[in-house]
Amino acid sequence: MKKSLIAVMVACALSACDKQPAAPEKPQEPVIEKTETKAENKTPPVPDVGSIKHETVSAKGVGMTPGAAVNEALKNAVMQVNGVTVDAASANLNVVAEAVATVDVYSDQGHDSAKAEATLRGQAYAEQIVTRSNGVVTSFKVLTIQPPAKDKGQYVVDIEAQIAKFAAPADAGKIKIVVAPLRTKQQNFTIAGRTVPAREVLDALQRQIIDALAQTGRFTVLDRQFSDEIQGELDMISAGETSNTNVAKLGQALSADLIWIGEINNFAYNKNVRQLRTSDRELVSYSGGWSMSQRLVNVATRQIQQSSTLQGSADAKGPTTMDRGVDATQTATTMESDLVKKATEAILLRSFPISIVERTGNQVVLSQGGAVLKEKSRYRVYLMGKEVKDPQTGQSLGRMESPCCDLVVDRVTPTMSYATLENVTIQLDNVEAGSLQLREPLPPARKPDSNAEKTEAPKAERAQKPAGKPAGASGKSVEKGAGQDDW
Repeated sequence: MKKSLIAVMVACALSACDKQPAAPEKPQEPVIEKTETKAENKTPPVPDVGSIKHETVSAKGVGMTPGAAVNEALKNAVMQVNGVTVDAASANLNVVAEAVATVDVYSDQGHDSAKAEATLRGQAYAEQIVTRSNGVVTSFKVLTIQPPAKDKGQYVVDIEAQIAKFAAPADAGKIKIVVAPLRTKQQNFTIAGRTVPAREVLDALQRQIIDALAQTGRFTVLDRQFSDEIQGELDMISAGETSNTNVAKLGQALSADLIWIGEINNFAYNKNVRQLRTSDRELVSYSGGWSMSQRLVNVATRQIQQSSTLQGSADAKGPTTMDRGVDATQTATTMESDLVKKATEAILLRSFPISIVERTGNQVVLSQGGAVLKEKSRYRVYLMGKEVKDPQTGQSLGRMESPCCDLVVDRVTPTMSYATLENVTIQLDNVEAGSLQLREPLPPARKPDSNAEKTEAPKAERAQKPAGKPAGASGKSVEKGAGQDDW
C-alpha cells in the first residue's frame, strides 16, 4: 500500500516538472456592440403654402319643399366651415337646386312624401349633391326629415356633410403689410452727370423693400403688383379646369393690416465743376444723397402709426484736376441699398424692436437678421425698464430706457444675427432675454492711424532745420510740379 502511494506521488511530481509555467492571460479587449443608427432626414421642410382639408359638420335647413330645405342646410354647412367665403362658393351651391328638383316635384303632388324622403336618403341623390357642388361638398347624408304640419309650416331637414376647407399657412397669422409704389415729384434723377428715369429707381426701391421685409420673417408681405396673373389662376379654378377641391381656395385672399407709403424728396449725386483762374484746368468734385418721407398706416382705421423723414448721404469725392469719372450705376445702387436699409429699420424698430435674445459673456444673439442688419454695423443698446403711462389719457408712453453699451454686428443669418458688446456700463448677469434693445446706429469705429508715428519724426527733423526752401535729394530746392493743384 505504501509502495503504491509512493509511486503515485513520484509520478505526479515527474509530470509537474515536465509542464511549462502557464503564460499570463492577456486582458480581454472590451467588446463594442455595433448598433445600427438610422440616418437623420436632412431633407428641408416643404414650404407652407396652405392645404385643402375636409371638415365634417351637421347642419339644419328649413324650406317650403324638401329640396329647398336641403339647399338651405348645405349653405349653412359651408358657412360653418368657411365663414364668409360661402359667397365665393354660392355659384356652385346653387347648382344643387337642379339635383333636388325631382324631390320638389314629388312633394308638390302631396301624396308621395314617402317616395320623396326615400329619394333624399338615397345614395344616388347624395352622389348627385357631391358632383353638382363642384368640390365644395365632398360627402353628404340626410339624417332626418320633418314634414310640415297639415296645410301649414315648412320642411325641416338635418344633414351631415363633409366640406372642403382651405387651411391657411402659418404665416397668415403674422402682421400683413403692403408696400405701396413709391412716389416723387421729379421725373428724373441725376446721378454723376447721368439722367436716370425716376420710375426706374422707384420700382427698384419698392422691390428691394419688399424683399427686405419678407426676409425679416416678421411680416406677411402681400403682393399687389401681379394681380392679373394671380386672378388668372383663380379663374381656372372657377371654370372647373382644376381639381374640384381647389374651389376652397376661392375667396381666401388676405387683406393688409398695414400699408407702407414712401415719397422720395431727393435722390441725386451731383458733379460739381470749377474752373481754375490761373490755368485752363477744372476742379471736379462729387457729392449728394437722398431724402425720403415715409408713413406706416393702419388700413382698418387709417391711423398713421409712424411718420418720419429719412435721409442719407453718398461718399463725397474731393476736388481734383484728374477726374476719372464715377460709376453712376454703382453709386445709385449704393444709395438705394442705404435707403432700403434705413426704411426697413424704421418699420421694424416701430413694430418689432431688435433685441438681444441670448448672451454668453459679451457674445450675443439678436432677434433679427436678413437684410435688416449688416456686418460691422454698430448700434447703441439700452436696457428696458418699467412702462410709463400718460396720466391724462392713460395710454402707454413706452418703457424707460437706460444706456447699456455699444454693439457691433459680427455675422448675419436670414433669421438672426451674432454680435459683440462693447463699452458695457451695467451689470448684465440678471438681465432677462429681450430686455436689451437696439436703438440708434453709431458711426463706424475709427481705425488707428498707422502713419501717426511716422509723421512725428519728420516734424521733429523739420524743427531742427533752418528755415528756407524745402530741399530735395540733391539739396536743390524743389519747384512746384505740374501735377499739383493750383488755386
